[in-house]
Amino acid sequence: MRDPILLAVELSNGHFMSCRLLHPDRHTLPTLNRWYREMIEAIFLIELGNLHAINRTRAVAMHKDWGEPWPDHQPRFSPNIKHLEALARTLKVRDTLLNQNNQWKHLGSTSRG
Repeated sequence: MRDPILLAVELSNGHFMSCRLLHPDRHTLPTLNRWYREMIEAIFLIELGNLHAINRTRAVAMHKDWGEPWPDHQPRFSPNIKHLEALARTLKVRDTLLNQNNQWKHLGSTSRG
């Protein structure tokens, strides 16, 4: 079992919307790039809030599927990449997957400076 990760999508205004994925596995990145590649699909996924797991087109959301309180699991917004990185540190998340230009990548491999 891997540590939780942060999923984020860059919005058209340059801000970022994110949620945690509590149980990623070795198939997470390929699954995201296959089933949630488009920006709108990434937004719909992250709108669910914190996720327990993703298996192909099935995402298990902590609020919707497990009945957890919405304020604890709603998506978070960051005005810039630095704020997103600070959020990841605050949440004690070691890895962030970012959907940018219809491609999911590890945050360290994005083209932003």
